[in-house]
Amino acid sequence: MYTYKELKEEHTNNADRLAYIDFMLRFTGIVKRSDIGGMFNLSDAAASKVLADYSRVWGRNIEYNRSLRANAIVRNNYNPVIELDAETSLGMLAHGFNKNKLHQVAKTTIPFEKIGRVSNELSVEFIARITRAINGKYAISCEYLSENSNNHSRRMIIPLAIMHDGVNWMFRGYHRDDNNKIFFKNFHFSRALDVVEHFEGGEYKALPHETLESDKEWNLVLPLQLRIHPDRDESQKRRIRIDFGIPENKDTLTTSVRCAFLWIMEREWFIDSKNDEENSDTKRSKFFKFELLNAEMLKLVKQGNL
Repeated sequence: MYTYKELKEEHTNNADRLAYIDFMLRFTGIVKRSDIGGMFNLSDAAASKVLADYSRVWGRNIEYNRSLRANAIVRNNYNPVIELDAETSLGMLAHGFNKNKLHQVAKTTIPFEKIGRVSNELSVEFIARITRAINGKYAISCEYLSENSNNHSRRMIIPLAIMHDGVNWMFRGYHRDDNNKIFFKNFHFSRALDVVEHFEGGEYKALPHETLESDKEWNLVLPLQLRIHPDRDESQKRRIRIDFGIPENKDTLTTSVRCAFLWIMEREWFIDSKNDEENSDTKRSKFFKFELLNAEMLKLVKQGNL
């Protein structure tokens, strides 16, 4: 496995393109000539030459799949060409391939440091298996260490999308064998262990009701009408206005969120979503920045759409 520096030294003119091919194979399972052409503004002939160069050196990693009409990963033989950590890999899957992220110390335009980066590194191999399943629309099985359950048995999940809440990397998925019949859920990459891809066999392919298009909580976007919490004093209110871009003479803020992320938003923005009666026992012990003004309306919207 190469560092980006070593790859540049050995394949001076092609290093970025070869790294891109390897990245696509590893995390999506396929790479097309049109992908390479679009990323590097290359003609079809030039893109084909880069693919040929990759195949010549790392031919055991790649094969042409006629059913997919694309160059595909050879899972049994694949060995990564370039070193990538989990944070870099997921970041590029979310925001696009970026050669500057390939350096051991990422190149930035101005000094940058991520605060509170979790030290327990995620498994890049497990991430790759999950993201290939997202792209290929098939199932994975894994042991999942749920926060809300002691049931850590193997689960059959159709991964659908990746997400980041500012701290944790997660994926949305359809849990086929959920006992409570709550099938669409958010899963943490860090809690998915012993991940196995099920890329062969029609029974493992995502069915129409198991896709993101059928995920009602994902597709339902809720409007949130917020007001700075009345428990905050004037000094606290002023800081909240500055942090959230609220005009000096206002206390309200309107935004929107996918229903699937509402609980995350409530936690991270310190939103009081309960009425006074529900809050009576805990109100004094909890800190809130906002109160949710349209909580009842949101309940009705969810009841009518979920």
